[in-house]
Amino acid sequence: MVDWATLPVDLIRCIHGCLEDLMDQLSFRCACVSWQHAVDGNRPLPPLLILPASGHRGGYTFVPSVDLASYAERRRRKNIRLPWESTDGGFVLMGSAAGWVVAADRAAELHLLNPITGAHARLPSITTLPIIAAVLQTDGRVTGYLFRTSPNSVHETSCESTRYMLYDKVTVCSSSSDSWTTMIVFYYGQLAFASAGDERWSLLQRQYESRVLDVTYHRGRFYSLHIDGSVVAWTLTDGASPQGRFDFRRPRMRTMPILEEYLVGSGDDLLRVSRWRDPLERDEHRSLRFRVFRLTESGWVALQSLGERALFVGSNRGISLSTVAFPEFKADCIYYAKSGDVGISHLRRGLINPRSVVVPNLKDGFIVAEYMLSWPPPFWFTPRS
Repeated sequence: MVDWATLPVDLIRCIHGCLEDLMDQLSFRCACVSWQHAVDGNRPLPPLLILPASGHRGGYTFVPSVDLASYAERRRRKNIRLPWESTDGGFVLMGSAAGWVVAADRAAELHLLNPITGAHARLPSITTLPIIAAVLQTDGRVTGYLFRTSPNSVHETSCESTRYMLYDKVTVCSSSSDSWTTMIVFYYGQLAFASAGDERWSLLQRQYESRVLDVTYHRGRFYSLHIDGSVVAWTLTDGASPQGRFDFRRPRMRTMPILEEYLVGSGDDLLRVSRWRDPLERDEHRSLRFRVFRLTESGWVALQSLGERALFVGSNRGISLSTVAFPEFKADCIYYAKSGDVGISHLRRGLINPRSVVVPNLKDGFIVAEYMLSWPPPFWFTPRS
């Protein structure tokens, strides 16, 4: 009887190379550990765009399935059923990092899910955050939350409103399904973290109260970007108090109204990506412009080009990709996905939108229009088995 797990590596890679369908490639990797290791020697998988399967404007559903859009293959697969089961009827997908999808359940509690392997990790309850308490029915069911917005002010929200209000960004570092640390930006830019096995969120003691805009994990450290343009590195070890390692601030951009900012690890560099709107351009889609800065010992330095790289930003942790290794993606471009805008922007020339295209479409670099205002928003996801 043939031992399929001990097939020669060259044969395994040859079989994998003959698979044209993305889902077949993912399933092949998950067949056994030896096949996964053999295939990982080939080119890694490119980012996918995960979309709510409903795809309606303002749509909101608990999803057992999603749509997957592959810019590399220029195709979209509809109603891909996710491999996990929820005890409460479904999850709302919120973002992604390190091969995990971040999801909220009906009670607005957070989970980490791996769409490839079906792994599931429950994060500590949000009631362990210092500003929030659950509203319970007599049967113990959570129907909403109390938010303490100031020492003398408390207001009640539903579970659905809590999902909108509480979570700004979540990032993860992970070596396996049972070894991970996650950092969360919650409720107007506060910062907390938790690791596998923790029962509570740990609030980070910042040296200042500047609101956090984004977090990422890069080269063994978490980094947080703050509204004043500063960035702080965090080392989380052995339960010790996290320490900010340095504090750099960016040059001001008075003439450029900043809409959103992101941190992206790219090779050895840490980049800050600023999305801005040109007040002289009336086309609403021209707001899809970006500037990129690289962190140096003396502070932020503006980049005129990304070279042979592309960046992927949105509700996901920022991704940097070599367009030499992945020639199907456009060099010196930023792929952006969030409610309201989905598309590609060249760093210098702005939004890429062929004049011949009447309706934005996947083939020309855009997802179809019905996803533009959907919630939860679309986000980039890099599969990991």
